[in-house]
Amino acid sequence: MRKLRKIEYNFWNKNRSLHSKLIKTISIITLSIGIFFLIISSSILYGFQDSIKNKIYDFSGHINVSNFGNGLSFKNHPVQLDEGIFSNHKDINEIDLIVPYILMSALIEKNNYSDGIIFKGVNEKYINRIKPHLLFNNDSLSLKNSIIVSKSLYQSLNLNFGDKVSLFFPNDPPIFRRLAIKGIYETGLEEFDNSLIFGDINLGRKIYKWDENNSSGMNIYLKDLEKIDKSLIEIENNSRFDEFIEKTESKYSQIFNWLNILDKNIIIFITIICVVACFNMISVVLILIMDKIKTIGILKSFGTKDKTIFSIFRNAGFDILIKALIIGNISSYLIIYLQKKFSLIKLDSSSYYLNYVPIKFQFIDILILNSLVFMIVSISIYIPIYFISKITVKNNLSFN
Repeated sequence: MRKLRKIEYNFWNKNRSLHSKLIKTISIITLSIGIFFLIISSSILYGFQDSIKNKIYDFSGHINVSNFGNGLSFKNHPVQLDEGIFSNHKDINEIDLIVPYILMSALIEKNNYSDGIIFKGVNEKYINRIKPHLLFNNDSLSLKNSIIVSKSLYQSLNLNFGDKVSLFFPNDPPIFRRLAIKGIYETGLEEFDNSLIFGDINLGRKIYKWDENNSSGMNIYLKDLEKIDKSLIEIENNSRFDEFIEKTESKYSQIFNWLNILDKNIIIFITIICVVACFNMISVVLILIMDKIKTIGILKSFGTKDKTIFSIFRNAGFDILIKALIIGNISSYLIIYLQKKFSLIKLDSSSYYLNYVPIKFQFIDILILNSLVFMIVSISIYIPIYFISKITVKNNLSFN
């Protein structure tokens, strides 16, 4: 081993070629850039998927419970809270929180401008759950005589905090209410922003003339989303015959299917980066061999075995690869940290559903990416090395 290191040192340092040094430097930089963008792009994808999913889960829970009989009207068939899943939810360890709600179609009006919306009556537990997405003009979570509207509705009706708006509920008989704007929310998702406002659940009960044991449905939040299928079975076993239980992923299947399709993009990107990295490494090692072909011929003339020369170029290739991995990882971790801490890179929420680039650091996935790159590029190092066995002293003299 010591003899090999001495040969290797003399091989690269005596009559050092500026050309070889430049090629190795460029190779390290280009490979580092590829690894950097691979880690950053995958982290952004995971962050984007996670942010969108968490928004949906915060507003809709992981599982939704409603009545089988509900059609266009939310009033016809209420869910009974004194029976079924709501009364039995404490027996299910996987449930973190269960929140009843009341849905009502309504018309919101301000200064002769109006819009059709869905009024979702909720309690303080629900408001506390979605609080990270809300902007309040005070610290109180109570929605008595007040509502929370989306940012898009807030802007279209030219509202201000504290303004009172008229809500028309097409009940029998029709009911009008004057409610104050207490806060705004923004998800960036049309399914929520274009239709939902939040108010007091007790207002819904008064309008429908329901007691506290009635609601339009329930949002169920789980402790561990990974166990949702197991939890769903337990919830179904503890529910009433007329309770319709649906995963939020199924309820908003179009959004979740779209997010799952994004996984294919990262697979394509990984493939492209790995292919480019392999060609880059093959080219670099081949150039190093051609640059040192005279030295290789001299070593062979002194009886140096091909295995020893193979080791020199193999070590050079791995030196480039390891340095590139270190530089690519450190630089990407730095950007991930800065973006998570300060949200430096902004987005247009109307186009991307978020107002900043989300990044999620997943150690296991990044470790797998690094291992994959290391394995594939390592294989490519050996491909040009075997050309060394074709070099003879006679060829070398002819070449020179």
